[in-house]
Amino acid sequence: MSRGRYSSYKELYDDVIHQAIDQCILCGECVSNCRMFPLNPALKDKDPVEIMEGIIDFLKGGVFSEEVYTMAFSCAGCGYCTDFCPQGIDVMRVVEATKIELVEQGKKPPESVNFALPKQRFNIYEILAALQTKPSERRWLRNVPSQPKKTENVLFLGCSPPALPHNVFALLDILGKMGIDFVAVGGGELCCGTSNCPAFGRVRESEEYARELIAALKAFSPKRFIFDCTGCYRQFAEYYPLFLYDDMDFELKFYTQFLSENLDKIKFTKPLEKTVTLHDSCVLARRFKDTESPRKLLEAIPGLKLLEMEHNKEETLCCGGLANFTNPEMGHKLGHTLVEEVQKTGVDYLVDVCPFCQLGAYSQIKGYSFGLRDVATLINESMGGREYENKLEKYWGCESIDELIEKSRDNFEANGYKEEEMRQILPLIFSLPA
Repeated sequence: MSRGRYSSYKELYDDVIHQAIDQCILCGECVSNCRMFPLNPALKDKDPVEIMEGIIDFLKGGVFSEEVYTMAFSCAGCGYCTDFCPQGIDVMRVVEATKIELVEQGKKPPESVNFALPKQRFNIYEILAALQTKPSERRWLRNVPSQPKKTENVLFLGCSPPALPHNVFALLDILGKMGIDFVAVGGGELCCGTSNCPAFGRVRESEEYARELIAALKAFSPKRFIFDCTGCYRQFAEYYPLFLYDDMDFELKFYTQFLSENLDKIKFTKPLEKTVTLHDSCVLARRFKDTESPRKLLEAIPGLKLLEMEHNKEETLCCGGLANFTNPEMGHKLGHTLVEEVQKTGVDYLVDVCPFCQLGAYSQIKGYSFGLRDVATLINESMGGREYENKLEKYWGCESIDELIEKSRDNFEANGYKEEEMRQILPLIFSLPA
């Protein structure tokens, strides 16, 4: 884990800007190889060199342009741009820095990003979680007690995994059966800040959340943090050590890494006679070069057959990522390309390790022959564990808002939401007529 001596998140990104200005040779390779560039009708006919010139000029203090705004807020966060830079510049960070500068100058992100901002009543992950679980059913903390019991492992769920409670429950069951000393926390006021920055350029809010979160979680005196959200994992592993270096005295593991390193504690009892294909997360595979831990786990499940897609590991296709919020039409195009490639494999299940990828896939797979799973649900099933109902899958099968509301009413009312509120927000999430 690299560590730096930045005093703040903003200072870190100021350094990113300085490096880009000093080192970029304006070749345009990053833009030419951007997965979103050819899909964007406002940019696809532009010269990639001119696009990058505009970004660097803007970062130097030059004039604002619509092309710079569109390029920055169309970013899916896949990181392909970084791989093609001949100067070794982390171009994805440069794009993130551009969003920060745009926000600093009063340019607001697209309105749709408000759905993903944390600690809001109508945050999309809070809404989705409220549709599926009652407060009494949660097996994780949404706030840290004032004097919590010392715990070796903190499983940090973040904001998005509770929107997939069947996956969370499976992971909790696995860790329990393995005899792991852990506490699970997430949702509510506990947020890593990724939805503020780097996602949408709100750097000061993100730093505030980071400092609050680390202070809260360190109260458990943990040896290790385990994550099942790739966004949270990236914040903790890539960014926090650069400006919270004095507080980072614990190990960091994505859940597939932790489980694969403790595979001897997992007791499989039930063969799964299924074929699956693994969609590698851009964050895990491309930023952290971990393509093996999820495969090691899937290959250990008796009876399960893993088939690879044409694009796999570091060459993985992006699900649409951040563009699903900032430019949904383009994000949907990326996601459609992915599910078409999955269909060609003829598998029973598409397996994801990233909650963002999985949440995005539900709007794409209706009518396709394969289902959706994550690694934890398959492991838990093969351990003879309980198969938790995938209510989100059921909701995506609804034909009307009336049907969706009736199926989820008990849950959302238990979480304090009213039917009138749901009738306003659910058509936007599930693409159903009001």
